[in-house]
Amino acid sequence: MKKSNNPYTIPFVGLKNGEHTFNYVIDKDFFKDKIYSGVQESNINTLVTLAKEDHLLIFDVKMEGTINVPCDRCGDLFDFPVWGEQKLIVSLTNDKIEDEDEIVSLSLSASEIDISQYIYEYVNLLLPQKRVHPTKEDGSSGCNLESLKVLNKLTEKEEATEKENDPRWDALKKIKKN
Repeated sequence: MKKSNNPYTIPFVGLKNGEHTFNYVIDKDFFKDKIYSGVQESNINTLVTLAKEDHLLIFDVKMEGTINVPCDRCGDLFDFPVWGEQKLIVSLTNDKIEDEDEIVSLSLSASEIDISQYIYEYVNLLLPQKRVHPTKEDGSSGCNLESLKVLNKLTEKEEATEKENDPRWDALKKIKKN
């Protein structure tokens, strides 16, 4: 069997039935080939526990660390703390089974599995939709103060513009009343 250079490829054929653990640190090297990823830098300790059975592989993936993301409010980068756990079940069968979220199938002749795509998906699931600097201990915003000042000025200017009457709309309102 040829040794793979990919550390996320697990050769399961030579492993005895039972539990096996693999430790990874998901960092910028993991994302270097994923140019369209929303994540480019991270430091996530990942523990993968493989429970191997005759025709079944059960992966329990536990992640904890930080992901460097831009703040949705001020735009500055910050380390967002993340943690989570996912399970992946791999069925070894020659029957065609449609893959689901947590269950995939591999041929009985397969000897290894590359879990990098699953880890990539799990990392992206750790991120919330809204990413904002956490508040400081004193209760103030952790965002860039200069950016917040500019946002407040633009918001005030926009609100003032909305309050002014636009003569085009006034003409349309007259038509609607008739």
